Amino acid sequence: HGTPDSRLARHPDPAIVASLGIHLVAIDRPGFGHTTADPTATPTSFATDLTALLDHLEVTSAHLLAWSAGTIWALGVAAAAPERVRSVTAVGGLAPFEAFADPTVREGAGDARVGMIETAEELGATIAAEMIAPLLVPDPATPQAALEHRNEVGDTALSAVPGADAQMAAAICDAVRAGPAGLVRDVTVQLGPSGVDLGAIDVPVRFVTGVDDAVCPPAFAHWYAAQIPGARAEIVSDAGHGLLLTHWRDLLTEVIRPTRNL
Repeated sequence: HGTPDSRLARHPDPAIVASLGIHLVAIDRPGFGHTTADPTATPTSFATDLTALLDHLEVTSAHLLAWSAGTIWALGVAAAAPERVRSVTAVGGLAPFEAFADPTVREGAGDARVGMIETAEELGATIAAEMIAPLLVPDPATPQAALEHRNEVGDTALSAVPGADAQMAAAICDAVRAGPAGLVRDVTVQLGPSGVDLGAIDVPVRFVTGVDDAVCPPAFAHWYAAQIPGARAEIVSDAGHGLLLTHWRDLLTEVIRPTRNL
């Protein structure tokens, strides 16, 4: 899930998943939804959480599907526990802090993201996150306020997906169900070095981004693909940051395609 989101940030129609024969496990990162906040959580430490979950479910390995800010966490798992990861598909992936040393990434990013990075460069990730995180969710986080907030910053194309607006509003509310600590930690991770050795990742990785994504533009996908051996960037026409929901069936079909003959 993205930021501020939760495990609810997915297509509202479960019949699509069922029709593809997929066992979908949607999870919250530490401090979101029903999970306990971890002030020391990192993308690579998240591998311990995910491994414990897979063990509990008696699942040997899984494909990881990440959206937006969830991308660096999925890549952290792939770097730290490659034996449990069959592939990573990052949709509208948010570039990590270190990527903004690249002028192309910085130029491609929107003013809001560059402003966050510059604040972190000046004040440090922790202080910047404590300032920025409260601005990302309405207070109080009611369904109506969350819906209005999402419409202000979200992808209007999502309105074409029945139930998507309400689903994403619920995801925002659930993000801070237990308070803001998880959100603050998540933003802190975004605004400092990720600690993920992208060059060491040795599982299939692809980055799928909408050509009209103003939140995580194609420049982010191309940067990531250049860092990870064998990774590829796919730019989708007529799509924005809501690509995960607007192209849900196609994305899931491609995720499982490599395993159909196994």
